[in-house]
Amino acid sequence: MPETNPPSRALAGDVDTEHRIRELEAEIARLQAEIDRRSDDELRTWIKAVRDEGRMVREMRKTLSWRVTRPLRLARFLQIKVAEIGVAKTSQLAVADLRRRYLGRRR
Repeated sequence: MPETNPPSRALAGDVDTEHRIRELEAEIARLQAEIDRRSDDELRTWIKAVRDEGRMVREMRKTLSWRVTRPLRLARFLQIKVAEIGVAKTSQLAVADLRRRYLGRRR
């Protein structure tokens, strides 16, 4: 004859199992809340960085270093363009860019 657990032991096992299931469900809910909180923190950090990007670029361009090196960067850019496409084409592009910039401001 097969051994069977007495009813009281079987019920005790069921209660332990149910208790363990409730503990695990609570742990899952806690971990999901933690994931959600961290995701929200990451999103807020990213949004703040994107929002501040324009301000940071404007502040960088106001620095003495940026203002001093800007003409040097432009000269180097023109030097590279001349080597790539020639003096005539570079001149045409430079004039077109200046017209676009300065005629656009008068409007």
